[in-house]
Amino acid sequence: MSTWRGSAPKRDARSRAVPRNRRGRAFARALAITGIVVIALVFISGVALYVVLNGLTNPVHFESLAKTVPGARVNILVMGLDAPLDSHYHAQPNFDIHTASGSRTDTMMLFSVDPKTSEVGILSLPRDTRTIIVGREDYGYDKLGHAHAYGGPDMTVATISNLLSVPIHYYVRVNSDGVAKIIDRLGGVEIYVEHDMHYHDPYQNLNIDLQQGLQVLNGEQAAQYMRYRSDGNDITRIERQQKLITALKEQLFSLGTITRIPSLIGEVSDAVDTNMTAGEMLTYARMAAKLSDVVIKTGTLPGENTTITDPGREMLWYWLPHFDEAAPMIDEILWGVDSRVNSSITIEVQNGTSVADLGSRFADELRRQGYNVVAVVDADRPDYQETEVIDRSRDEDKLRRLSQAVLRYVPDANLGRARPQAERPEFTIILGQDYATLVATESGYGGRP
Repeated sequence: MSTWRGSAPKRDARSRAVPRNRRGRAFARALAITGIVVIALVFISGVALYVVLNGLTNPVHFESLAKTVPGARVNILVMGLDAPLDSHYHAQPNFDIHTASGSRTDTMMLFSVDPKTSEVGILSLPRDTRTIIVGREDYGYDKLGHAHAYGGPDMTVATISNLLSVPIHYYVRVNSDGVAKIIDRLGGVEIYVEHDMHYHDPYQNLNIDLQQGLQVLNGEQAAQYMRYRSDGNDITRIERQQKLITALKEQLFSLGTITRIPSLIGEVSDAVDTNMTAGEMLTYARMAAKLSDVVIKTGTLPGENTTITDPGREMLWYWLPHFDEAAPMIDEILWGVDSRVNSSITIEVQNGTSVADLGSRFADELRRQGYNVVAVVDADRPDYQETEVIDRSRDEDKLRRLSQAVLRYVPDANLGRARPQAERPEFTIILGQDYATLVATESGYGGRP
């Protein structure tokens, strides 16, 4: 068998050029694709960078701050009414609380409830507080306790809201019989009576007879304890009222009575009058029944007892408020301000209007509440109509705290969210014409716009 030993046939030049051309075309295609990918990546990166940078100063989507951040505080004014007097100046104790007219407020407590944190603030207002009664401005100063006699609960609510610069959402009216009935339904209240209390007033049909010591007071005795004032001025009586409320709160939670509150609404409805609907009352009652650790902060409007004679008026005994002292108390009790926590929240304030120093004014108010304002600058344009809040914090608690501070002055503010950025503050507030208008009129909630 023969074996062929010849060499392989040689390829001509043309046959050798084909693979090289193919490799060249493949390389060219790869290079072109790579270029397209690089260009695409550069383009996408540029768009992304633009979106991010633009989003840090002007988020694309804004929505109502009030609607987005739930859990705003609810303020409820509780008024204890004196019995109206007949033509002989004798009290009519069995008056209908739902149609009460001509009665003065013997007790006024403004409850501020935070449904989110279970915090309750109670600010007591002395009935002799010197103030201008809304709707009776032409008459000059008067006693706060007279407002109800002139114009009922609406005039009282408007006057206190104006006095404290806070919104009041609801009111509750009750008389001593109503208080007694409520406490009896809850099984009484254990409290230490500081000293013997004896007092008789035939005109008010009031008989107080309590002995010193720790005891469980029934409804009538508890009402006596709250009304007694012969050991001093109205302030000592307010202190007892706050003490009784705290004792009642402790007893409710320790004995589990709190779970009975929703079922008690129908039983005590004839003893109280309120502008809450039945549904709202039930909602708050159920909310209270679910609470396990309510924190109550109490205070009394700071001031001093003094006599003042206004022009053309007789001398009157007043409680003269000290508003400089009242401001931090109102912040803490009615607005839930916590300066220590607020100090960890960084904020940039931008003036989005043509009003000079508007940003500095708002920044000063935020600093007063403890916030860490790191910058005050002009916005990119001076024609913002509504205040905008830009949130970079990704922290719902911080957002909620700041929202309360903003909504205190501009209830129609809007919220936009942006990505966190290390060198930027957690929040940017761009002030709009809504805040400028509030400052110009020197009105609105908060007292320090």
